[in-house]
Amino acid sequence: MKRSVLLCLPLLTACATTPREPVSVAEAYAQALDEGRLQDAYALTSGGAEGEAAFLDRYSDETVRRERAAAVRAGTAVLEARAPSLTLARSEQGWRVVESRPADVPRAALSRFLDTVEARDWKTAWSLLAAPLRARYTPERLREDFEREPLAKERLRRARLALNTHVRVGAAEAVFPLGEDRAVVLVLEDGEYRVAAIE
Repeated sequence: MKRSVLLCLPLLTACATTPREPVSVAEAYAQALDEGRLQDAYALTSGGAEGEAAFLDRYSDETVRRERAAAVRAGTAVLEARAPSLTLARSEQGWRVVESRPADVPRAALSRFLDTVEARDWKTAWSLLAAPLRARYTPERLREDFEREPLAKERLRRARLALNTHVRVGAAEAVFPLGEDRAVVLVLEDGEYRVAAIE
């Protein structure tokens, strides 16, 4: 009997220390970055397209690690958990379901993108682009293209107007028609809507 109890202790300890709730996952991630435990931090990610080697290289710089840890901690106050048909938001009472129609989710994602572009927050705007566009751009190049493209402001104005139109929500994308075979297209990536095209 003693032996079986001793064998269970490591399992109980492992279960007790594995973060399960979103805020505790975020805090464990930030703490691992702060302490330079990059393998532990990476283990708390979904892996990402870049892979472990790129992650370890990026966060080998202590300043970069500290900045990311601070940003993660700041984000926990307004943390949301999302799926294509469900959003949960953190509140003083704990996690709560945000009751919204499916079209509201891509509409909110597009609105956030437009707000960040208008605020000239190019890093955040870039992060809200679909993966093929993120691979083609950097935040700096996105800024340069926006400032050089004479029709950029007009496209953003039309995209803003499209927020008030009917949204066609499919299994993996949301389309905001602009007329004349043009549309704003958002695609689902890892449960998040991201901007794929503003045409």
